[in-house]
Amino acid sequence: MISFSLISLLSVILSVVAILIVLSIFNKVYQEDYKKPWLFIGISTIFLGSSQLLRFFSGFFEVYIVNSVTTEAITYMLDFVSIAILTYSLVLEYLILKYFKGRFVKMKFVPVLEGTLGGEIDLNVSRGNAYLALKKDRNYIFEQTTEAIHKGFEGFFIVEDNPLEIRKKYNLQKTPIAWISHIDSSSNSSFLKDSLDENSDITDPLQLNNIINFLDNFLEQSVNPFVLLDLNLILRTNNYTIVLEFLKYIISRIDRFQGVLLILINVDILKNDQVDELKLFLKELE
Repeated sequence: MISFSLISLLSVILSVVAILIVLSIFNKVYQEDYKKPWLFIGISTIFLGSSQLLRFFSGFFEVYIVNSVTTEAITYMLDFVSIAILTYSLVLEYLILKYFKGRFVKMKFVPVLEGTLGGEIDLNVSRGNAYLALKKDRNYIFEQTTEAIHKGFEGFFIVEDNPLEIRKKYNLQKTPIAWISHIDSSSNSSFLKDSLDENSDITDPLQLNNIINFLDNFLEQSVNPFVLLDLNLILRTNNYTIVLEFLKYIISRIDRFQGVLLILINVDILKNDQVDELKLFLKELE
């Protein structure tokens, strides 16, 4: 039978290892745009590990903080704080997985490979850049995005087109598709069920935070991201200034993850000065 002293020693060793691991990756966590539950889980680990170290040294070597009573009180306090922070982190993780601004966060928008042919694509684009498709035919943009996907890019369509029709027309099996639509996503209509699959879903054009969350989730898991964003319904539904800030954020994420972003816009829904403003931070697709 394993003695309690051996278990205590193993607990101390594991506590030290856990604390070192937490400290070694804290810098990466602090570089993220938002603090994930991992940050709190790491803090909880430090408190729990510290209580185990204190309990071990006070129990076997009679090393106390002030006296034995104070040391025991500190140990129990460290345990309590550790459990409290861990509980908070688990609640936070649950809320992130289930809700985002009151909406269910769907984890289906993840990168997939439709092909690995490799080679150059016809579009004159480079990684880390966002492009405005003002003078290009809509079907041409869809075809070029599909070509990039079949040549090894991980595609993500955020468009107004029915996902089922996109898959049929462009021979895309698993590429994630966010269908920008006002259709009620809770509807049980046969049309909606037939239009969607496990890799596609509806996103309301008013829920820009949801779109950001979906795109963040996709980019963080991708290697060669290629995103097609249909901005027309989003522009017609939201205030232009809000859409502008939305775009700037997405562009910054594309730059960080070295992806390619194509933006479809019908110039008829924009004023000339608005088009000029977009061209200040977006490259026009040649």
